[in-house]
Amino acid sequence: MEFEDLLLRARQSDKEALLEIIELYRPLMIKYAIVDKKLDEDLYQELVYRLLVCIMKFPYTKE
Repeated sequence: MEFEDLLLRARQSDKEALLEIIELYRPLMIKYAIVDKKLDEDLYQELVYRLLVCIMKFPYTKE
């Protein structure tokens, strides 16, 4: 499935699509949530939350 289709499904609150996007970006979010060589769970959760907010707010329509 193309990312655009996944994004459109996620914007329609498709839980599977949202989880797929989170899994896609999980390694990057974990990388940035490591502080002093430890995973900061609160920071990771904030990154996931911000990703979801961005998905919903980003103005995108498939042409």
